[in-house]
Amino acid sequence: MRILQVEGASVLLFGLGLIGSAVDRALRLRFRAQGCDRPYDWHDADLRRAQAAAIRLALRDADRVAVVWTSGQSGFGSTEADMGRETALLAEVIGMAETLRQGRQVDFHMISSAGGLFESQTHCSAESRPRPLRPYGLGKLRQEQALARADGLDRRYVYRPSSVYGATRSKRVGLVTALVTNALTGRTTRIFGNLNTLRDYVLSDDIGHYIAGKAAGPDEPPGERTFLLARGRSASVFEVIERVRERVERPLLLQFDPHPSNVRDMSFLPSALPRDWHATPLVAGISRIATMARSGIA
Repeated sequence: MRILQVEGASVLLFGLGLIGSAVDRALRLRFRAQGCDRPYDWHDADLRRAQAAAIRLALRDADRVAVVWTSGQSGFGSTEADMGRETALLAEVIGMAETLRQGRQVDFHMISSAGGLFESQTHCSAESRPRPLRPYGLGKLRQEQALARADGLDRRYVYRPSSVYGATRSKRVGLVTALVTNALTGRTTRIFGNLNTLRDYVLSDDIGHYIAGKAAGPDEPPGERTFLLARGRSASVFEVIERVRERVERPLLLQFDPHPSNVRDMSFLPSALPRDWHATPLVAGISRIATMARSGIA
């Protein structure tokens, strides 16, 4: 995990994958955060308790703490056991956050999943209710409920991003980034949907910018809030392929799974999105990823 110092707050960032690294970049660029890494062992419970005590000691002089959870290795194919382990680790971090609230403000920011919660639902509005169809979505809903029960925290923010893509060193990059990088390197992209599958693709840097603003920005009223982070405009797999083909100008080698496991449509209405949220258009996001990918190859 990483502790970042910004003016007036200490941010504990758990997870430096696709979204976590975007939050880290936004805190450093927008708020000039300075950070240091702290060990936090996900496999050894005894070691983890000692490390948590060291983290509490490091924060003894902090006036305000924001815990940001972007961790976890779960995905659409995760089992109930996978989600149970992840939820238990999250519960430990929530508990640690509650112990930090000793005469100071402690907020918690948690990444959930619009895809897991609203799979097969289209035109979702602010009134739409989660209906998970697989262990992944059910696990995410239980994680949200665990945070909702944490009365020992000041602000509890849940972020539900749709299909995320962006630049990362992680192997889990999403369809858009996989298409771009594989096209530039001559590799085959395996697709687990079909050409007509509709999804709402959102850039990880937009999410990072938004969460950083909530974690390190001006205070907001205490309580629990949930934010849907999407573009409010769905795109088919076919459209994504064509937009990538136009931007990279390289052959796209594609392999469609004969038994696709991720074919249900999802879409969200613009009215369901936060008023202070701004999403990059898909074409502009693809161009950004292509530019960054070319730089990485060079």
